[in-house]
Amino acid sequence: MEWEKQPRRPGLALRGKRVEEDEGEVAGPWPGCGRLRPSSYQALRSAVSTLARIDDFYCEKIGAGFFSEVFKVRHRQSGQIMVLKMNKLTSNRGNMLREVQLMNRLSHPNILRFMGVCVHQGQLHALTEYINGGNLEQLLDSPVPLSWSTRVQLALDIARGLHYLHSKGIFHRDLTSKNCLVRCEANGYTAVVGDFGLAEKIPTYSEGSEKEPLAVVGSPYWMAPEVLRGEIYNEKADVFAYGIILCETIACVPADPDYLPRTEDFGLNVTAFHTMVGLDCPAAFLQMAFHCCSMEPTSRPSFLEISQCLEGILQHQLGTEGLGAPLFSARDSLPVPSTAPMLNGVARRPASHAKQLLLHELGTQHLQLDQHLSCS
Repeated sequence: MEWEKQPRRPGLALRGKRVEEDEGEVAGPWPGCGRLRPSSYQALRSAVSTLARIDDFYCEKIGAGFFSEVFKVRHRQSGQIMVLKMNKLTSNRGNMLREVQLMNRLSHPNILRFMGVCVHQGQLHALTEYINGGNLEQLLDSPVPLSWSTRVQLALDIARGLHYLHSKGIFHRDLTSKNCLVRCEANGYTAVVGDFGLAEKIPTYSEGSEKEPLAVVGSPYWMAPEVLRGEIYNEKADVFAYGIILCETIACVPADPDYLPRTEDFGLNVTAFHTMVGLDCPAAFLQMAFHCCSMEPTSRPSFLEISQCLEGILQHQLGTEGLGAPLFSARDSLPVPSTAPMLNGVARRPASHAKQLLLHELGTQHLQLDQHLSCS
């Protein structure tokens, strides 16, 4: 669509050409994602080609968190619908700028599309595409029946998005079912990964060098054990979070440990969870969730391996659903993908009440200061 040229002033900056890495930037945590120089207008000139005033939009507030407010916006002339994430705190400017710069460089069907920025009252705000189906957590909590092929397809969409992100040298660090949005179309659902406010460059540690762990960030119910313990972690933390999402998808339960059984060391209680799974669940799908939730980060598969495995499961499931039979019975001997070892070899003890309470309290504290919003 064509946007009317406006005078150069604080307003809504729609997506134009990408920011040049050598224009108006200083070094950042990954190439092209450095912080901008004090002149935000210089950055805007290199990032966008047209400007529109924020008054050119009808705004409907659809969510709010500790750091941001989210609006569904519609252009008064064209009718195009988008989402505006308005930063509320000046202290969060840096994170918002990093998120905008990262999203401006991502382009994938399963990654939330960045549309532009809004410069309003001296602050930067992100504008993204509008996803009409809410998030995955809401879909799983709804009465809408989901076939196994639909669940596998949603899981595959998320894995493809994360594989793309990791291939760019970035990991998410806050992957949850709340941050996986669902597009509802005539031919089914498509999952899209969003909210990159905590994304970080994948760390590389050389032998003999001092290893400084990254900050402990994320949503506790989905955080990998090594993150919760304040240890060194890398992109495999995303895989653990993805495994928790798979468990949510398989059993249609929330990630809250009151519903999704966990172990004393913040892992997944495989034995207890297995009893929650229906007989018709594709066993290879269930086993993939277990592999992703391995306590040992190096034992977790990559998102490329996950995607390849899920593609095979989906094709088989689409065929067997037509015949009215599951891929495998969940009570059958579970096939183990050759790309990943068995999960620890033994069943873990159920988490004690104190450990469950600790994880629950961490999640409750996070929800009280929730900066990650669900758009319904």
